[in-house]
Amino acid sequence: MARILFIDDDPMTLETLSKAVEVFGHHALHAHTAKEGLELARQQSPDLIFTDLRLPDMEGLLLVRQLHNDPITAPIPILVLSASPALDELERAQAAGAQGYINKPIRLQALLDLIQKYCR
Repeated sequence: MARILFIDDDPMTLETLSKAVEVFGHHALHAHTAKEGLELARQQSPDLIFTDLRLPDMEGLLLVRQLHNDPITAPIPILVLSASPALDELERAQAAGAQGYINKPIRLQALLDLIQKYCR
């Protein structure tokens, strides 16, 4: 069973993703802000982090950089969630330290595939 952290300011997204990973047999953690996400990542050491790019207290790519550069959280794979269709966002996310990118709305099979890929 993997522990998966979702960082997103949309309560409906957090609820949906949390329920989905629990159905898949994993444990979901969630944070509504970048600050909460950083704290949870450091305290709980999740197996995988999904973060939105648009957060109320910090731009998502800055959060990715902070997670990637922190020795405690650096080993944790980070995937970016975004509803933005910008073509350069994947490249920017990877340059910040994210392993991948998934578009919203998220298909459950795509979510499961990513969990299986990064939580072995």
